[in-house]
Amino acid sequence: MGISPEPQRIPRLRLHYEIGDTKGDLEGEADEVVRVLLIQLAKVFPQLELARKLSFNPDLVELSNSLVGVVEFAPDGLLLNAKELPADEAIVVTLLGMFVGYKLGKVQSDSLPAMGLSKATGKALKTVSNQIAWMVDEGLIERVGRGEYRIASLGIKRGQSITAELKKEA
Repeated sequence: MGISPEPQRIPRLRLHYEIGDTKGDLEGEADEVVRVLLIQLAKVFPQLELARKLSFNPDLVELSNSLVGVVEFAPDGLLLNAKELPADEAIVVTLLGMFVGYKLGKVQSDSLPAMGLSKATGKALKTVSNQIAWMVDEGLIERVGRGEYRIASLGIKRGQSITAELKKEA
């Protein structure tokens, strides 16, 4: 008989705001509190709404949902369940999974070395290395250290398209 770890509790955020004559108190999960606060700010400062519309801010919940069934987190790392993807798409989806996993506290880093990408995608190291050079040039991924790569904003958008197509095919 083993002891199950206690489920990780997400801390609640409590916020009081005053914008001119408007005052309010918000409490809940951080993403929801921030979303409601931004709505309130946009009512007072319309240019904030315009800036929000022009900004790319990946929705972690949406990204997580798009990866369900496509990737999984195991004790020894990320598992890509869509091995049939071409190498470039497999790399994007794997690094998208690492990005989400890091944000959710499932992995220690949002990046992987070429060997880690090869292992996760099931693609030959030579194939992965060739794709990485092209993908860095295209702005899909970025080099973050000696031989470490993570997904870039353009790659996140590409990953969303790939996972959407995978969901349609399923």
